[in-house]
Amino acid sequence: MKQEKLWSFDFINYGMSSSVYYMTQYILVTALPIIIISELNGTAIDAGLAMAYFQVGTIIFRAFAGRLVDSFDKRIILFFSTLLFFAIMAAFNFVSSMDGIFLLRGIHGAAFALVTTILPTLIVLVLPKGRKGEGINMFAIFSNVAMVLGPALGLFILQEFGSHNLYIMLTVITLLALVQANLKLLPAELPKPHVKMKKGWGINQLIEPRSLPWAVMALFMGFTYSSVLVFIPIELNSLGASSWASLFFALFAVMIIISRPIVSKLYESKGPAFIIYPGLTIFCLGLVLLGVTNNPILIMVAAPLVGLGYGAVQPAFQALAVQAAPIERAGMATATYFLAFDISIGLGSVLMSYAANSMGFLDTYKVNALIVVGAFLLYHLVIKDTYRQEVEEIPL
Repeated sequence: MKQEKLWSFDFINYGMSSSVYYMTQYILVTALPIIIISELNGTAIDAGLAMAYFQVGTIIFRAFAGRLVDSFDKRIILFFSTLLFFAIMAAFNFVSSMDGIFLLRGIHGAAFALVTTILPTLIVLVLPKGRKGEGINMFAIFSNVAMVLGPALGLFILQEFGSHNLYIMLTVITLLALVQANLKLLPAELPKPHVKMKKGWGINQLIEPRSLPWAVMALFMGFTYSSVLVFIPIELNSLGASSWASLFFALFAVMIIISRPIVSKLYESKGPAFIIYPGLTIFCLGLVLLGVTNNPILIMVAAPLVGLGYGAVQPAFQALAVQAAPIERAGMATATYFLAFDISIGLGSVLMSYAANSMGFLDTYKVNALIVVGAFLLYHLVIKDTYRQEVEEIPL
């Protein structure tokens, strides 16, 4: 029997658009602090606040994004979310104050939450029925590519051409993404709500309860990943190897991209447990290595281990979160998962910063390795067996 096509025009189209939106975030995460300090006479605290405003906007709006996506015609949501994203990037060209930066970053976070909810939801709708788990895993490649290209591209353009041209570039690529994402209209019946949503904004209208077990696992992954994201550049800088940080994250992301096709196939053919057990183990081993060495070369060795483990597990939990819900609540399921992930990134960055300040980087990584062990035990003893049947019974 011929296998249904995974890499369809719609899949590639939405994936490339998603990559642009993730890339804007990775570009601004690396470039905006430099702009704030060197051009706007801001401080390191101001640079941190710019990130905080984005995170707050993302978390607050993520809670409502799933309801909006599942309640209205998804073509309309897609158009207005991509249009808003373009408008925000264009507005950066006219802002020269810290208050303006903070405002735009907050709105940017809200737009990011909406567009990164609607695009994965549309992917679920256009994927073949028998390949949804594999397809959701493969969709992560597009954000991984942005993770590799974004920081390096942002710093290169800022250093060579200045912040003005950086903002122009962001405006142009989001305009192209706006056109690309809305290039092909889906069949009228596909993006519309399948069932009438209940009135009101109760908790069940903001989150998908069937996805909560996998959202809990997202809390563990986001919390531990945040330490790597925040501390690796600082640690390498303290070791006199600041230029190695880009190499670390390049190795991290490249390993994810290389392994993704294999991991996705195994997810579909062998089941999620076949991916999750070794994925958590490898992720834990990478954190342990980070926790026992301050040698830049060995830190680079840990990068592909952390990337392979994290890159296998995080999309698997996302796929399980979506597959646990009925198709008409795919948007709510996606938003529930990423809401937990966004919260854990924010909390992890703050709490682990205090931990690192009191116990140092090495012991902080060891604590994170123990947290991953806790996630492994929770999955094995509670979540896998309790919720496996529910996931398998969902018709997709």
